[in-house]
Amino acid sequence: MSELETFRAQVRAWLAERYAQVDPAKDDERGDTIARAPEGHAAMVQGAIDLQQALYAAGFWATRLPVEYGGQGLTRAHDDIVNEELMRFDCPSLRPLGIGMGLAMPTILGAAGEEQKRRFLPKLVAAEEVWCQLFSEPDAGSDLVSLRCKAVRDGDTWVITGQKVWSSFASDAQFGMLLARTDPNAEKPHSGITMFILPMDRKGVTVVPLVDIAGGHHFNEVFLEDVVLHDDEIIGEVNRGWQVANGTLSGERSGYLGGSGKGRRRRQALAAATAAGKLGDPVVRDRIVDITARERILELLAERIHAGVALGGNPAAGSLVKVFAGDLEQQSSELVIDLRGAAGVAWEADQPDADYSAHALSGSRQARIAGGTHEIQRNLMGERILGLPREAR
Repeated sequence: MSELETFRAQVRAWLAERYAQVDPAKDDERGDTIARAPEGHAAMVQGAIDLQQALYAAGFWATRLPVEYGGQGLTRAHDDIVNEELMRFDCPSLRPLGIGMGLAMPTILGAAGEEQKRRFLPKLVAAEEVWCQLFSEPDAGSDLVSLRCKAVRDGDTWVITGQKVWSSFASDAQFGMLLARTDPNAEKPHSGITMFILPMDRKGVTVVPLVDIAGGHHFNEVFLEDVVLHDDEIIGEVNRGWQVANGTLSGERSGYLGGSGKGRRRRQALAAATAAGKLGDPVVRDRIVDITARERILELLAERIHAGVALGGNPAAGSLVKVFAGDLEQQSSELVIDLRGAAGVAWEADQPDADYSAHALSGSRQARIAGGTHEIQRNLMGERILGLPREAR
């Protein structure tokens, strides 16, 4: 048995001691959208924290992060094994901590100073501190470069004033990655932006939860009123935060799989077709085949991007994943609703787990907006992958 096979066996045995295995035939009944939290928002977040802390203590988390920053010093292959095995078991969703692991960790690792890495990374991967992303604003969503949140130098400190919105899990976070304009007179708008580390308990920070279309409240508005930050709370260099943020955004887009990993969308469609007695319908079968093919293409594309071989390592490849995943999420959720009919949008009050298909359909509308609208992503692909001229402004 190879070292990776031994590692997989250890992870699987550890999970089997704690959780029941998932029945693939019932995959349409257990959603993984962050909007769906029948046990309550706080319990969902705490479940994620408990699981990540346990995985970390067992040596199965942050496997490819260097040891000096709290990781295991292993490889991406080990990371992939853990994520694959987690999908086999009915364990809590780790998505409430996804911003920390998927965005904050690589951003800090790639752009922060050595002292910041040693301060923040060990607690982040051990789930002792939760992170959020403070980028989007009411008038600066996909057009993020037009952000108005400002940071004004005051002696040896910075005073932050502004507003952020759609900040996932900000109400649960201890720290946030904050973009603010530090030079309003810069020749190019993106040249005067800096990325800060914002302690969410700092005086002047107010977090207001928002309720989304699917009934979840992981989104938040964040108001910043004369918040004082220091130079050692800057990631990278002053006025060069846009370069840091581009790495963060690329990771966000390329990691956006829309809950479609390892055949989940296919299994959901098959289960819904079987329950509806339409597995023999040629039109339904054709739609399932299309979803199956697209899901596999998405997985392979994501693997190639992670390996740095897709499109020659072009960072805009993340936009391609984002658009493809968002379209697949809508396509598959619409098929399940079509198959389930009224049962997909109305259910008995005493069946709290029967609402997944309705939540998935509602939540899929976010897929074309979150992380940058599909319209903006297509512009990026046209300009940065196909080499088309920029649109006139």
